[in-house]
Amino acid sequence: MENMKQLLLIPLADQPSLELLDRPRSLDRFAGDCYSPYPNQAVQQFINPNDTERPYIVIPLPENLVAGKNSHVYDAHTYHTKVPPEAIARLIEHYTEPGNLVLDPFCGSGMTGVAALQTQRRPLLFDLSPAATFIALNFLTPIAENLYQQAIQEILAAIHDEELKLYGTHCRKCSKLVPMEYMVWSYGLICSFCQKEFVLWDVARDERADVRESKIRTEFDCPHCGQHLQKRKLRRTRLYPVQIGYRCCDSGLQETQCAPNDYDLEIIAACDRQGVPAELWYPTAKLPVGVNTRQAIVHGLNSIDALYTTRNLQAIARLWDIARRWPDEALSLKLMFTVTSLYQRVTRLSEFRFWGGSGNIANYNVPMIFNEQNVFKVFRRKAKTIQNYLATWLHPPKTPFCISTQSATNLHPLPDNSIDYIFTDPPFGSNINYSEMNYLWEAWLGVFTNTQHEAIVNRVQNKTIQSYQELMTQAFSEMYRVLKPNRWLTLEFHNSSAEVWSAVQLALAASGFHLELIQTLDKRHGTFKQFVSDNAVGYDLMLHCRKDTHGGTPVYSLRQKKTPYSAINEFLEDKLAQNSDEFVVRYLHVKRQNELDTRKLYSLWLKESMEAGQIINLGYEEFRRILRRI
Repeated sequence: MENMKQLLLIPLADQPSLELLDRPRSLDRFAGDCYSPYPNQAVQQFINPNDTERPYIVIPLPENLVAGKNSHVYDAHTYHTKVPPEAIARLIEHYTEPGNLVLDPFCGSGMTGVAALQTQRRPLLFDLSPAATFIALNFLTPIAENLYQQAIQEILAAIHDEELKLYGTHCRKCSKLVPMEYMVWSYGLICSFCQKEFVLWDVARDERADVRESKIRTEFDCPHCGQHLQKRKLRRTRLYPVQIGYRCCDSGLQETQCAPNDYDLEIIAACDRQGVPAELWYPTAKLPVGVNTRQAIVHGLNSIDALYTTRNLQAIARLWDIARRWPDEALSLKLMFTVTSLYQRVTRLSEFRFWGGSGNIANYNVPMIFNEQNVFKVFRRKAKTIQNYLATWLHPPKTPFCISTQSATNLHPLPDNSIDYIFTDPPFGSNINYSEMNYLWEAWLGVFTNTQHEAIVNRVQNKTIQSYQELMTQAFSEMYRVLKPNRWLTLEFHNSSAEVWSAVQLALAASGFHLELIQTLDKRHGTFKQFVSDNAVGYDLMLHCRKDTHGGTPVYSLRQKKTPYSAINEFLEDKLAQNSDEFVVRYLHVKRQNELDTRKLYSLWLKESMEAGQIINLGYEEFRRILRRI
């Protein structure tokens, strides 16, 4: 077992495994029959060998699904992708009975497990990432809200003085010392014509009466020579603190915003001089070279600790130290969960937004203007969202569950024909590099993803679309093996690439599954990428696949001929004639002209094409070009 642990500790970077073994591995404390940050040997015991199979005939759920993302479970802890558990629960109730086994081999943050427990089914959750299974464990082990609240209050009282030391500022009106909410930092840039430096914040700010219309301009004139410049082509120099926000006597709902003064600057200087106190551990793991991590490395942020300002590193290290040393194991787990929920929000990757706050994005982009948030303030806010989630559980779930950190390409020790239903939301080709994005969490947790069997398209890992298809075929074949005869796999998926879609279709066909029905899932609130990217899909699709035991032929006829322009033209004219208002994007928060919802139309075209047995050979960009010509 120890050899297995050493193997799984090897991260993306070529670092000696023994070096990693010296780091705190906080997850080992919580390992047991129901959870392991390594392959869980107790999985086999979770299966009931005496489970008798009754006749099973269930047709797919016919209606499309709608489930909002603005819920306490969604807000409690960030993850790159989530399917609302309300939607999963509807499917679980349709396909299974109480006490049945529900498997998710790409479990991510564990929403399938939440849905299963809420419907009295027994969840089995697998994921390659220790960060994912740690987050899933926390979602599946709610504790008493009042005990959690009491622990948070004790922590906030303990760090009160340190917060003022790190983030204190004097109110510009009453001179009271108060903790700031944030500090904005801006890079200096060098004009490519006159070679003089200027601060981007001073030159590119475009503030409007409507804060959501405010922005940082991408083009502007040099303040020294007047030449027209493009931001992305300019060389960065160093960071300058340019603005702080705090709340005091006259703030009301909005914070007071002003330039930092000498007192604020001295706090920064003192933190940098003194460094993080020696008694506080924090990860110093080098960022591995990857598709996304390269974005940080090229700007000099080549290790985990470098992603934080000195004071933010001290603050999060303090919280982590308190959380992992908390004497009560259940509370310690939830406190660590609270700290990891901060994720990118308190790093140098947190891009400044005029309308406040910050989010998490699936990359390591280093913004030219970033928002250094008060770590303790964010901790308070995230603790409240987790408390709200805990309050939704009136009674702790008594249904057992099992979590294992292992690849979906090998579901052993699960026996053949043992699972009643599978719901899963697998990696979408190259959309998100999970092992890279989870590295920030895993550096704190002390256990890293083994990327050998990560199903992904990633040039740094030398994984092509063919590699992705082969890994997905292995995963689907394992799902087929463990699923009971005539039972169902529901695959949630969305992608804008025809290559990725065809890879998934061919992998499903090769594994033996029969695609019986496709639904759309409207999450009501799109992801960040779906809001800002022209190359994103609107609806997720739910592919309902059956394990056929009658020797039939899979649904796909594997027709690969090019989709004719006339067929797409006919599809679009038909949809728009039915209800053109259904396919209009209306912008609520910014002043923009309504647009045709090409993402939604593409999702529906994917659905109809696959139901007709067509291998997808038209990506979103080409689909949109055809639409413009109609």
